[in-house]
Amino acid sequence: MAELRIRIYNVIFGDAILLTIPESDGRTVTMLIDFGNALLKGGDDDALRAVGENLKRELGNDPLDLYIMTHEHMDHVQGPLLISKKFRIKAREVWMTASSAPDYYERFANARKKRLAALDAYDSIAAFAARTAAPERFQMLLALNNPRASRDCVDFIAAIGEKPAHYVHREAAIDGHHPFVETGIRLLAPEEDTSVYYGRLRPRTLGVSPNAGGSVETPSDPVVPPAGVAAGDFFDLIEFRATGMSANLRTIDKAANNSSVAIELEWRGWRLLFPGDAEEKSWEIMDRENLLRPVHFLKISHHGSRNGSPLHQIDKVFPAQPHDGRHRVCVVSTSVGAYPGVPDEESLALLRSRSTEFHDTRDLAHGKWHDVVFAAP
Repeated sequence: MAELRIRIYNVIFGDAILLTIPESDGRTVTMLIDFGNALLKGGDDDALRAVGENLKRELGNDPLDLYIMTHEHMDHVQGPLLISKKFRIKAREVWMTASSAPDYYERFANARKKRLAALDAYDSIAAFAARTAAPERFQMLLALNNPRASRDCVDFIAAIGEKPAHYVHREAAIDGHHPFVETGIRLLAPEEDTSVYYGRLRPRTLGVSPNAGGSVETPSDPVVPPAGVAAGDFFDLIEFRATGMSANLRTIDKAANNSSVAIELEWRGWRLLFPGDAEEKSWEIMDRENLLRPVHFLKISHHGSRNGSPLHQIDKVFPAQPHDGRHRVCVVSTSVGAYPGVPDEESLALLRSRSTEFHDTRDLAHGKWHDVVFAAP
């Protein structure tokens, strides 16, 4: 009996999803969606190496038929480069989020303007954090959004294909750029102009203020606890007072998450949704464009965060009452304590209550996997 298999690896905090899909012409298509994990508390190179070993066993000397990089965060991109000395992932087709194209910000002036402002804010925040014992969760966001670290990984992924990378957005033409004959594939996100995803950056934060030219300067003196004050208590206060800085970092983080490639697959009556790390803004646009349909499989967005599973849109893709008599599966790839507010257990409980099967990578050893199988009816 023909079976579609989805393998969800435990990379700790990140995503790595391998699909094997039987096609009507006798081929079995292989597709990998993301491969990475977070730096600092959410990361472990050994977990990525273990996944790389399994990919090597699964693929042998064959290339993937399709590799999809949903967005540019390190927890989604660092794997291929990390393991490349032992196993170089190859692919016949590579899809990458539109905003990762080398000429993207030359073509989209408004996105360029917002991106430059975000990078300026990022640099000032990173400089401030380097002078303090900033909380680990704050450092985690900095590491995830580090454009200099991720650029090498993104450039490496762009070069693994037999063809030039295809930079995709919701309206991108994909005919001739994927391996499917029978399987249906739809792009639901992102928007081509990612400026729609940028929130407003706050102009002032603790110890950080714009100079006359509009750029941001950081204090030259280190920030240290007063005599007799515990460092942990002092820097908790620093974080509380620096809400503008935290808000700016989260604004930058949201913009990258919302640039995620979101795809829907349909195979022999089964419908599967992979939304990357889409947050509220991306979900709202997908909803407004009438792209959301009930599915049988949902990869929970953004590692189980509340903002990755907005209730109104979840009701459309994973309603309380199933849209047909088939079973439904949810999976979440997440880790406790790696990222502020993630996972949101209330959101996971809701999705678990609507699922026939529910899989959580926290139940696995690092580098191991859950397999979800859908059989042809």
